[in-house]
Amino acid sequence: MNATLGKILVALRTPFALKIYATLGVALVLLLLFDKVLMPFYVKGGGIVAVPDVSGKTFEEAERRLRDVGLHAKKGYEVSDNKRAAGIVLSQNPAPRSQVKEGRSVYLSVNAPRKTTAPLPDFKGRTLSDAKLTLERLGLKVGAIKETPAARKEDEGVILSQSPSAGTSVATESAVSFTIGKIPPDESGVQQGIVPDVGGKTLAEAEAMVVEAGFTVGEIFYRYSTSLVPNTVVAQTPRKNELAPLGKPIALTVSTNDKEKEKEKPVETDDN
Repeated sequence: MNATLGKILVALRTPFALKIYATLGVALVLLLLFDKVLMPFYVKGGGIVAVPDVSGKTFEEAERRLRDVGLHAKKGYEVSDNKRAAGIVLSQNPAPRSQVKEGRSVYLSVNAPRKTTAPLPDFKGRTLSDAKLTLERLGLKVGAIKETPAARKEDEGVILSQSPSAGTSVATESAVSFTIGKIPPDESGVQQGIVPDVGGKTLAEAEAMVVEAGFTVGEIFYRYSTSLVPNTVVAQTPRKNELAPLGKPIALTVSTNDKEKEKEKPVETDDN
């Protein structure tokens, strides 16, 4: 036991051990210096002040008010509130009455003045939902919506004209009116629609598309195929993109890998 203790004492006195002691001692001194000297100096380097509330003031007024208490005003992002005067401070960071060090910057969001937009895009040929998204991004509103008989199937549900016209610069929140193409009723007065293209869709997808377009799902026919996934639509009646009275049943022919199932009903031969 005494021999082991002696070996430990000898090891503790080696040059390597003495270097470790010196390194630890220096680290301890630096830690105490940072904690007792540097940190108090940093904290006490400037006084603590309360951030004044400068909302509702112009940026120049806010800047003077903050400078009086030892703070610096910085312009943050611009926002737009048409119910408030242009050029006034709407918000600030840090918030009013926050306790901060003297000399800190306070970021102010200033109400931007009303501006004219860039020239209006040409909305002709676009859907109304697409136009609404664009107008929202430009800070504009949708005005009156009129419908006019569509001369072509391609004009159904799309914008045919707009007011103001494309290229016009308008003020923020101005309204833009549109004329939308609408397929007229048939000779009996029944409103018509465009038959969707469901070729290559699954039966479930095709049924959903047919109903969404305003039609109903008619008879389901089967065609034997070893190359297609079962229940893939291979034909439809009426054909895709034809005009048909809304509510009309749309018959679908789908693939099957069961020959017996194909015989259950006559095979529809009307291809897409």
